[in-house]
Amino acid sequence: MKNNKKFVMTAGMFVAGALTSVAGADFGTLSYGSTPISFVWGSGIPDNTGFVYTNSAVSGKTLAIGLRTSAYYDIANGAPTNDGVNTYTVNAGTTLWAPPAGSTDPQYASYSASAPRWGFNWSVSMDGQRTAAALAGLNWAMRITGPGGTWGYTAAPGADLGTAGNAAEYSQNSWQMGYNYLQVDSANTPNVGVPGLWTGLAFNPNQIGTYSVQIAVHQSGTLVGSTTMFVNVVPAPGALALLCVAGLAGGRRRRA
Repeated sequence: MKNNKKFVMTAGMFVAGALTSVAGADFGTLSYGSTPISFVWGSGIPDNTGFVYTNSAVSGKTLAIGLRTSAYYDIANGAPTNDGVNTYTVNAGTTLWAPPAGSTDPQYASYSASAPRWGFNWSVSMDGQRTAAALAGLNWAMRITGPGGTWGYTAAPGADLGTAGNAAEYSQNSWQMGYNYLQVDSANTPNVGVPGLWTGLAFNPNQIGTYSVQIAVHQSGTLVGSTTMFVNVVPAPGALALLCVAGLAGGRRRRA
């Protein structure tokens, strides 16, 4: 996971508008057309497989937008399963993995012992390229909806991917739902300050429920691509076994 403890909106990043679907989604190896797109970002994200992604024709090139759920840092947290379409299933609970004792490796800078066991990854590219030059004229936006609240807004204009900083930050990244900035509502988010756009996630790694994550890309205010995935959070196997035992015990007490 990349170190993303701080998030600051750029002025004008979100304004009112409608989002409509522009392309059907594929599932599998992240690609544009038949050409695979590389994805290597931090620990625990080894390849470009298992993505839900869309391809859209934009200015004579192919805009590819991909989303995926992955284990938080390490497979010790359990590999998510998927339906081969657009939905992933993960276990509730906090991370089972920790960095080696005394490690100062910068790739662990965003590690949190209270993080969930899963995170999510995304990619935005034009003909497989994620540079500011390749993405010039495009704007990125994200919307997350979960059992405890919402974050982000997928209307135009969004973050300008034609700047080097934004291209590096938003064309490819890995987040987890517990990051502090995802808990802040739109009224209190720096450079937004507009009530009612989102509530903040109020994320709890032990909460059961479904999340949706959507990325939308605009060009000159017009939607040119979007991809959505869903994440079902279910009780971990051990927790489910405990619930079953508790239920059986309760049943015996009622019959006694």
